[in-house]
Amino acid sequence: LDNFKWVNDAYGHQVGDTVLKGFVQACLDAIRPYDNVARVGGEEFMVLLSRTSLDTALAIGERIRTAIASTTFASDIGRNVSITVSIGISQYGRDGNTIDDLLRSADQRLYHAKRHGRNRVAAV
Repeated sequence: LDNFKWVNDAYGHQVGDTVLKGFVQACLDAIRPYDNVARVGGEEFMVLLSRTSLDTALAIGERIRTAIASTTFASDIGRNVSITVSIGISQYGRDGNTIDDLLRSADQRLYHAKRHGRNRVAAV
């Protein structure tokens, strides 16, 4: 989640938790019942898409990105909070055959997306 620390600092952890829950729900709405969403760290998540083409993964990533970008979250101080998400995609086989390879590749693409303006999906 882009600039998530700022949300926690500016609005408090309760609003941050609301944003996290909203993000997870957007992911669940975008994926199939047998795919998985997992929290990796503070504001980092992993979505595991089984037997998925790169084009489909990109489309799902874009659905998640646009859902978050178009959502406002209510804060308890009466202001709406908006946030964006940057997504890095890796693919089994193309980017490696181990979880470490795939995570490394996805992480590199995530930082590529962040360096190029955030609020984007990167797979190359």
